[in-house]
Amino acid sequence: MATTGTSVVNAVHERSRLAAVLTSLGRIARMVLIAFFGLFAAAMSATLIAVYTYPYPLERLQTNLGGPLRIVDRHGDLLRSVPNPQGRPGRESWVALKDIPSAVLLTVIESEDQHFFAHGGVDAMGIARAVGLNLHSGRMAYGGSTITMQLARMMHSPGRPRTLVNKIREAIWAFRLERAVDKRTILEHYLNRAYYGNGAYGIEAAAQFYFGKPAVGLSLGEATFVAILPRAPTAYNPVKYLDRAVRRRDYVLGMLEQRGLVSADTAARARAHTIALDIHKPPFHAPHFSDWVHGRLPAIIRARGGVVRTTLDLSVQQELEHRVREHVATLAHRNVGQAGAVVLDTASGEILAMVGSIDYHGEDGQINIITRRRHPGSALKPFVYALAIEAGDSPSSIAYDLYDDSSDYTVVNRTQPERGPVRYREALAGSYNMAAVDVLERVGISRLMSMLRQAGVGPLDGHPEDYGLRLALGSAKVRLLDLAAAYGFTVRAGKVVAPIAIVEARSDDGRVWRLEQRHEKHIASKATSWMIMDMLADPEARRKVFGHELPVDLPYRVAVKTGTARGFADTVAVGVTSEFTVAAWAGNFDGTPTQGMVAMKSAAPLVRAGLLAVSRGRHLTLPRRPEEVQIGQVCPLSGKKPSAHCPHRKVEYYRRGQILGETCDWHRQQDGRLVIDYPSRARDWAVRHRLHVGQQL
Repeated sequence: MATTGTSVVNAVHERSRLAAVLTSLGRIARMVLIAFFGLFAAAMSATLIAVYTYPYPLERLQTNLGGPLRIVDRHGDLLRSVPNPQGRPGRESWVALKDIPSAVLLTVIESEDQHFFAHGGVDAMGIARAVGLNLHSGRMAYGGSTITMQLARMMHSPGRPRTLVNKIREAIWAFRLERAVDKRTILEHYLNRAYYGNGAYGIEAAAQFYFGKPAVGLSLGEATFVAILPRAPTAYNPVKYLDRAVRRRDYVLGMLEQRGLVSADTAARARAHTIALDIHKPPFHAPHFSDWVHGRLPAIIRARGGVVRTTLDLSVQQELEHRVREHVATLAHRNVGQAGAVVLDTASGEILAMVGSIDYHGEDGQINIITRRRHPGSALKPFVYALAIEAGDSPSSIAYDLYDDSSDYTVVNRTQPERGPVRYREALAGSYNMAAVDVLERVGISRLMSMLRQAGVGPLDGHPEDYGLRLALGSAKVRLLDLAAAYGFTVRAGKVVAPIAIVEARSDDGRVWRLEQRHEKHIASKATSWMIMDMLADPEARRKVFGHELPVDLPYRVAVKTGTARGFADTVAVGVTSEFTVAAWAGNFDGTPTQGMVAMKSAAPLVRAGLLAVSRGRHLTLPRRPEEVQIGQVCPLSGKKPSAHCPHRKVEYYRRGQILGETCDWHRQQDGRLVIDYPSRARDWAVRHRLHVGQQL
């Protein structure tokens, strides 16, 4: 009996504890329900306030704003149409509801929002059905969004994840939208703003892209086919998954037939219509240039849509693209895999053509070598000599092209022969490395860095010791575009004009932006600039190194400089006339060396091609000798005024009023014979090359 009594007591005690727990749970449940209904009431109140207090911003529904951005060349030819990031096409692709096939309307409404004309923006039954389907499938596969909610997402939250918070936000916008405009307006905006894949926003753009015809001209089979694409533009992408898209089209046709909206015969004829895609991709000319221009535009212009008029000449661009591809194909056996070129109007700095790679759509093709920083090799040497001439030297001044182990000359790779004492003219035109290092050592690395920065070539961060005397040989990385513009100083009286790509941007609402103004900087005197130009344009001065029949030999004189970086990884050439400047690069994007290709053979032919393409048969020119420059005679060996013993004389230029210096003392008569006395600095070189001091001529 005692045991039984104890069991009864324990049972009663357990029931009491259970009752207490249930009572506590009841209180918690009531509190949760109260909190839930409180939050629900607050949310509903906030929703009602948002919907009924704040009117919908109708300006967002203007069809002439926020369209695609059309980038055109200097003649108005379309280069590229960039869709608006919010998916709002402009007036040129907008179609009125009356011009949209009825099959499209039926397909969209019945497959996306069957109760479109009955609800006020949100379909509660549709949401409940979507929740049930999601629970059944175990994943968030159905959203229950109405057409109005989808339009709200396109206009107010494109790209945002489909979370509960965003879904509520879309519902609020949908309610406000339904209060502001009628159903026909909502449907028209939806069909014109929806994304149909492959860059096509709007039913008209989709019809043109996939079938090459306007939306009003679509057949029943084509219309229903296009109408299903916005549901899943990637999954139903006709270019990749045509069969999948056709199956979805046929399923929707069956649904329309079951609901009595189309006859069985009509549905059968639509299914029997074979979908034959006729892809009409929108223009995408000068892709590197178009990308570069688009990236430079302020966000407000990209968002408003409109027309951006650029400086590019499409005909020159297409000719240059062809020449670049053709040229690289001929050099493939020498491991030259890529090339690029840019053409500028020398006077204005306007970019007329820009080829960033041989194939924009190929491997690494979207790299734009024109705006990448690469080693320019010897292409910086004209600035070195310009500094020296500014300091009082002339084209006849002597530079020492010598190996000297006691100095920083060891930075020069001993692959070129020593030329000994040479005039600036020969040293620059022949691109002698040790001579350029010698001249840079005289003028100073910091001064060269300052000039290059002033010319827009850079940024040249750091200090002179970071580059050393190899700066004369291209130890810094620069952009080919900046280098091309900087070379303009040679024919523009010492002034550099920054490159310009954009003439103006005109938004759909008529506002005009002038984004780039002509900007020039003075880096050298008129006399210095002309003499540098004349040295670079002297074909005889470069013959000794480069030989005859060069790519840069044209029917007119061109100021040309090439640059080959260490290891033949980067080759550069720049050609300048008063009218046009062409700069070219050839090599490999990954820095893989070419098989011994120097710039005169790899990059210079593209300079020639660019000048021929842009000149269109015109005879290009160089500036005439300015009054600040006068003519004199010099000894071609010493660069000094000729003496009676000098066997040869050369015409040379120097600054007016400048004293040429001493009379030549390198040549003298000895025992009735003409001999040469080289200066002390060149005597070791003379001995190494068996040119003994006092050697008889």
